[in-house]
This record gives sequence, structure tokens and C-alpha cells, in this order.
Amino acid sequence: MLAALAVLAVPAVAWAASGFTEQVASARWSTSFQCPDGTTAADGRLIVETDNFIEAGTTPAPNPPLRVGFVGQCPDGTFSWGLVQPAPTQFKRNLTRVRVSGTFANVRDNRGGLHTVSVDACWTGTGPVVTTVNGPGSKRKERSATATATIVFDGNTLVDGAANFPFPAPFIRIDIEK
Repeated sequence: MLAALAVLAVPAVAWAASGFTEQVASARWSTSFQCPDGTTAADGRLIVETDNFIEAGTTPAPNPPLRVGFVGQCPDGTFSWGLVQPAPTQFKRNLTRVRVSGTFANVRDNRGGLHTVSVDACWTGTGPVVTTVNGPGSKRKERSATATATIVFDGNTLVDGAANFPFPAPFIRIDIEK
């Protein structure tokens, strides 16, 4: 009887899903910004990235993590803030388009202040999809993209337009591990 149960268990293990798929879109901006002391500083750096990690056998999360990070130099020192929060995100097939948006309260800066940040970002694939085989069962598909965003920080528009930081250029990517 134990042998019969063992035979029944083997197919279930053999059918179990393994591996993952990861969808990523990323872009960067350089922007002037208002420091906490009210002065305006140039060359703040902003990154917006969404990353949907999908375990084999599961469906993509409709609200994967959105990462937004900002750092700039004020007259009295560095000012930075960031968030990692779930946000409604749509990844289109063939790396053609990604859209993410949301409003987030209580975003803490490095000086202890709390802020509200609104994000509306869109990536549009450009050029060919480049596939790289990393090894057996592992590949990456990546496409360059244009990215536009409107980022509002405490009611003030921080970014409204195309990604303008040159490296790395905006991209849409999918990694597949089987």
C-alpha cells in the first residue's frame, strides 16, 4: 500500500511548477527641486522602477512594487526620500508598454519629514526586443524605451515629462528562469 501511495505522489511532484518570471521597467530623471529650507537646488536625481516577480504557476500581481527614489544636494546637505509600495501596474505583451500610477502618503525623507508623493509613469518600447540566453532555462528579453512621468511631491510637480538622465537609458525587461 505504501508503494502505491509513493507512485501517486511522484506525478504531483513532477508537475509542480518551478522557476519565475520577472517584469521590470526603469527610468531616471535629473531635476531641480525645492530644498526643505525653501531654496531651489539643481540636479536632483529621481529613479522610478516597477518590478513584478511572478513565481511559476502563479498569475502576475496587479499591484507589484513601485520603487521611487530621490536624492539631491541642498545648501545644508543631502536631501533624499524614497518609497517601495504596491501600485496598479500594467505590463503589455512584447515589452511594448508599461504604465504605473498611485498616490502614497507618509513617505519619509532622510531628515524625518513625511510627504505625499503621486506617480503617473509610462514606458513605451522602442527598437527591437533583444533576447539574451544566460544558460539552460534562463533568458532575458529587453527593449529600450521612452519613459514619461508626472511626479508630484507635496502638491508641487517635481517631474513632468520625458526621462532625461542618460544612464542607464529607460528600459522594459523580462527575465525568465525555468
